[in-house]
Amino acid sequence: MQFSDVVGQEPLKNKLLSNLKSGKISHAQLFLGQSGYGGLPLALAYAQYVNCANPGETDSCGVCDSCQKMTSYEYPDLHFSFPVISKKPGSKPISLDYIAEWRKALKENPYMDYAQWMEIIEAENKQGNITAEECRDIIRKLSLKPMYDGYKILIVWLPEYLGKEGNILLKTLEEPSPNTLMILVSENEENILQTILSRTQIQRITSISNNDLEAALMHNQGNGKEKSGRVTHLADGNYNTALRLIDAEENNYTEDFITWMRACFRPDMAAVIKWGDAMATTGRESQKNFLLYGLGILRECLLQNQGLNVINHLLDSEKDFASRFSGFIGPENIEDFNEAFSTAHYHIERNANPKILFFNLSLSVNEFLQRYKKRN
Repeated sequence: MQFSDVVGQEPLKNKLLSNLKSGKISHAQLFLGQSGYGGLPLALAYAQYVNCANPGETDSCGVCDSCQKMTSYEYPDLHFSFPVISKKPGSKPISLDYIAEWRKALKENPYMDYAQWMEIIEAENKQGNITAEECRDIIRKLSLKPMYDGYKILIVWLPEYLGKEGNILLKTLEEPSPNTLMILVSENEENILQTILSRTQIQRITSISNNDLEAALMHNQGNGKEKSGRVTHLADGNYNTALRLIDAEENNYTEDFITWMRACFRPDMAAVIKWGDAMATTGRESQKNFLLYGLGILRECLLQNQGLNVINHLLDSEKDFASRFSGFIGPENIEDFNEAFSTAHYHIERNANPKILFFNLSLSVNEFLQRYKKRN
């Protein structure tokens, strides 16, 4: 991956390039930010530039042997570590067990998050981790003689899943073998061992600008300006969220969401149960995308409620619903909706029973709507 493939983040790209050109290459760096902001793509582009045979001013050449192997993520001196589960009961899992799935996932969406990765490896309700066995394998790999000139590079994706086992890597972080780079890519600073944080140079990654996100959706996804602008408005600087919203729109969630809200408002329990049973037949990713879509619509309802519909980016069918429904969405209940939807999203990731989950969520939605109606 080249820097030009990373959506936005120009200030950080320039900072990384400036450090490289001045020889200020920290052997242990932590790229910190939400998955949809681009931490993993930046790490991949950084690794490719470092070992490029003919790097340019702003990017790797993309055509040398090193770049070609980096693009397929099969460069011999590029190693990965990421959360995994045991493939067989009782076995000690390491990342190499899933390297084929990992490479395929990177090619399809390097902006993926932990839940998407767990679904790819069919973890179901199992918790992925970076194990002690994996830490020892990292030390072994980084002690090997490099196959090529240049740097041996290790990218650790989501070091917050190391747990206390991460202490095994402290000596390697402090005193790596010559020409070794370790890049940790994290979404949650609070869950990383302090002993690891103190040994890394932190690069903080912020949300993607609306202009950069809209341009990427138009270029990468082939969407028109109107659709890209609408999705950008709802995605809040997160490319992974934007991709999910596009999926939601392509799956026509509008009618499903309107049907659900109307059934919750009445309330029509028979309709709620029928709707929940239908939603339970869809996959977890579709269910999570639906909730993200729903939150976006509710946010637009709030804007209309507050007289801010001038910045509305909805489809005509969505605008009609939002104009009618906005009378029941205000500052008093929007936080309740956000918390309830986010909690449901969390439990879907952990394989909750979708029929029960959506029924309980429907009851909460009815409560939020009726409470607001009584107050106003």
